[in-house]
Amino acid sequence: MKQPLINFLQRLGAALATGWQQLLCALANLRRRIFRKRLTDYVIIVLDRELEERPPAAPWWYAYLPTHKTPLTLEELSQSLQRIAGDPDVKGVIFLFKGAALGLAQAQSMAALFARFHQWDQQYRHTQAAAAKQIIVHLEQISSASYVVACAADKISVTPLTTWEVLGLYSAPTFYKETLARLGIAMDVVKIAPWKTAADPFSCADMSPEFAEQIRWLFDSLYNDIVNAIHSGRNLPVEIVQTLIDQAPWSAEQALAKGLIDKIAYEDELATWLGTPDNPASLQFYTKIHKLLWRRPQRHHPQAVGVISLLGAMSIGQSRSFPVPLPLLGERTIGSTTAQQQIRAARADDRLAAVILHVDSQGGSALASDLIWHELKLLDREKPVIVYMGNVAASGGYYIAAPGRKIVAQRATLTGSIGVIIAKPVTKDAYAKLSANRQIIQRGKHADLYQDTHVWDAEQRDKIEGSIRDVYGKFKQRVAEGRALVYENLDEIANGRVWTGAQALEHKLVDALGDFQVALDLACQAANLPVDGSVATIEISAPKHSVLAEPMQALQALLGLDKPQSFSQLAEVALTGEWATLLGNERIWLIADSLPKLK
Repeated sequence: MKQPLINFLQRLGAALATGWQQLLCALANLRRRIFRKRLTDYVIIVLDRELEERPPAAPWWYAYLPTHKTPLTLEELSQSLQRIAGDPDVKGVIFLFKGAALGLAQAQSMAALFARFHQWDQQYRHTQAAAAKQIIVHLEQISSASYVVACAADKISVTPLTTWEVLGLYSAPTFYKETLARLGIAMDVVKIAPWKTAADPFSCADMSPEFAEQIRWLFDSLYNDIVNAIHSGRNLPVEIVQTLIDQAPWSAEQALAKGLIDKIAYEDELATWLGTPDNPASLQFYTKIHKLLWRRPQRHHPQAVGVISLLGAMSIGQSRSFPVPLPLLGERTIGSTTAQQQIRAARADDRLAAVILHVDSQGGSALASDLIWHELKLLDREKPVIVYMGNVAASGGYYIAAPGRKIVAQRATLTGSIGVIIAKPVTKDAYAKLSANRQIIQRGKHADLYQDTHVWDAEQRDKIEGSIRDVYGKFKQRVAEGRALVYENLDEIANGRVWTGAQALEHKLVDALGDFQVALDLACQAANLPVDGSVATIEISAPKHSVLAEPMQALQALLGLDKPQSFSQLAEVALTGEWATLLGNERIWLIADSLPKLK
C-alpha cells in the first residue's frame, strides 16, 4: 500500500474517532446532568498495592489466583487525575495510602503527576477566580517514598497513631564467604571492574573500599533528593529538614507541631476537616464516580508512539512471568526471543512514528542484552527510539538503553553499572564433607572450564579474563557510540559503577530527568509530532505465541527441578541467587550490584 494512501486512511480514521468521541462525550455529559446529585466534592483514590509504571503483561490465569492483585499504574493514575481536573464541580482528590509499595523513583514520578494535575486544573477552569482543586494525601504509615509523594500534595493528614518515620537510608550487605567455607563451598570470581560488586557477598568476607564508596555516593544523591522534596513541599529550611530526619521518629502530634503534616484525623473525619461540622464535604471513591465526571473530547493524531516495556532480569529465550517473586529475578524475566519479536513488531507497525523503550531491569545475560541491543539499533534506524528508565536500568539494563536517541530517568533511578562479571561455585570440599567421591572423565583440555570441581588455574583464568575483557570492551563501544562519548574516557564512569539518575545526567549517561510524559514529549519531538496530548501511545505486547510459564511448572522449570539435579547444580541455585540457572550456558553476566534500600 502506497504511503499517501496510508496517510489518508490514518487521517480519516482519526477524524472518525474524533467524531465518535464527541458523540460519546455528549451522551455521557447528558447522563451526568441527570444524576448530578450523585456528584461529590472530593474523589478518593486508594493506593493499597504495588505501583508500576504501566500495566504489566501477565498470563490470563493470574486473575484466578486468590492472592493476586492487579498492580496500580502511574498511567492509570494520570488518566484518572486528568478526568478529575477537568470536572467543574469536583473540589479535589484524596489519596489514601494503605500499604502502597513504591520506590523513590516512582514517588518522584507521582510528585510530577501532582504538578501536572494542577496545570490541567488551571487549564480547564472557566475563570481564574474559581477555586483551585486540591490534592490531599492521607497516610496511615510514613516511609521516605510515601512522604516524598505527600510533600507534593496540598495537604497531608495522618492518623493519631501514625509515626513520622523518614529515617534516612540504610544498607547492611551480608557476606557469606566464611559461611560457604564451612560448607566446603567457595566462589571463584573473575571481574575486571572493581566497582562490579555483584558477587562480593559470596566471594568476600567483608566490604571492599569500592563497595562502600559506591553505597556512599548513591546515598548522598538519594538523601539529597529526599531532603529537597521535604524542603520544597513543606517550606522548611534544608538544615531543619536534616535535623528532623536525624531526630526521627516523631509522633503525629510532634510532626504536626513541626509543620511536617497538616492534620491528625481518622479516615471518617476527613469530610468534616475538608468541609465544616455543619456541612461536611462529600467524598466518593473514583471507581464509583468516574462515569459521572465531565467528559471532554480529546484530539487524536493519526500516528501514535509505541511503548515496549522490558521488565525483569534478561535471559536467553522466551520471557516468563511468575506469580511469586523469586530472588534476583523478581516476578518476571525478559527473554531475548520475546523482546526481539516485540521490537520487530514495532518496526513493522505503520501506525507508529516513534517508540519508547521502558526499561526496568538489573541486567542479566550478556548475550541476551546484546541481541536486544541489536534489534533496538535496527529499530532506531527506521523510527526514533526514546528510552525511559524505571526504578532500575543498570548493567544489562543500561546496555539495551544505549541505542536510544534520548534517555530519560528519574533522579532516583539507579543506572550505569557498566561492567562484566563471571563466577562459579567450587564444591570440591563440600563433596568431601559428604564423603561423596566424584570420578571425572573428560576429553578436551578445558572441558571442565565452567565446572564446579576446581578453581580456575592460571591458564584458564587468562582465558576467562580475556573473554570478560572482550565483552566489557564491546559494552563500552555500545555506550561510546550511543552516547557520543570518548571510548578511552569511559573507565572513569564505568568499571561497574552504579549511579543515580541525577548523577548519570552529570556524567552524560542520560539526557533528561523526569517521568514518562517527558519521554513521550521527546518521542513526539523526534518524530515531528505535536506535544499537545493528541498523540496516543500503543503498548507493543509480546506476540501471542510467546511462552509464559504455567502456574505449577514455572518455578520448577526455572530452577531445573523438573529433571534430576547434581549437588553442584543445587548449590548454584541455593547459593548464587539462581544466576547460573537463569543464564544457562551463557556464563558472562551483566548484573547490577545489590542496591541500597529506603527506610
